[in-house]
Amino acid sequence: MERNNKSILVVDDNHDLRYVLSVRLISTGYKVYEAANGWEALEQMGKHSIDVVLTDYNMPEMNGFTLLSHCRAKWPGTPVVLFSGEQDDVAHEAVERGAFAWVRKGSEFTMLLECLDYAIQHSVHA
Repeated sequence: MERNNKSILVVDDNHDLRYVLSVRLISTGYKVYEAANGWEALEQMGKHSIDVVLTDYNMPEMNGFTLLSHCRAKWPGTPVVLFSGEQDDVAHEAVERGAFAWVRKGSEFTMLLECLDYAIQHSVHA
């Protein structure tokens, strides 16, 4: 898949994890934007054309479900992938609420990358 000019917004309150994910995604050809919380994510989405959002579920102030709800309302064609260490019942709820996918934190990077590639193919920006 051609990743050049495709953008991912990485949202996580953990700076180190956000940085590592961003560096790895950039090394595969993606353009990456970062946000430390849901409010910053919404601001980034208002400024840039985002092809897919990769967001942590468990964040202070605005969790991943709330961010997902905002994204579905304002940018319904942009896939949102939630990632977390939470239980499978939360994963099921994420998909019911409209998340494109749920990826468990600690999964192999190649699995996350395949999920994001697939989400990009289904983005309205693809």
